[in-house]
Amino acid sequence: MVVSVSSSDAFLRYDLYRCEFNSTELEDIEFIYSMYYNRKEFMRFSSSLGRFVGYTEHGVKNAERANKDPSILSGWKAQKERYCKQHIDIWYNNMLSKSVVPRVRVQSLAPSGGHHPAMLVCS
Repeated sequence: MVVSVSSSDAFLRYDLYRCEFNSTELEDIEFIYSMYYNRKEFMRFSSSLGRFVGYTEHGVKNAERANKDPSILSGWKAQKERYCKQHIDIWYNNMLSKSVVPRVRVQSLAPSGGHHPAMLVCS
């Protein structure tokens, strides 16, 4: 994940690049580039969709403009292989291949308030 941040007059603009995956195969990887302004996502590129999607009025206008330009789209489509693929083996070997057997403990407790005689608590 990469985050780039810029601010001006207390307004905050940042971009988030991420790869979502469950194997090392390129077809199982999704590259997502999200753009935020004051904590609100306004536009996103998804390699699964192959295009930009806008979430605000400003984002919709920019997404429409970017989706009409083949050179912009091809550049962002290439990011999946360029950005995700070069890191995926490291991430997979250090995170996804490390699994443990889940352990859950359930207790019956008397609630501090309310009308229920008991409640189950997982930990």
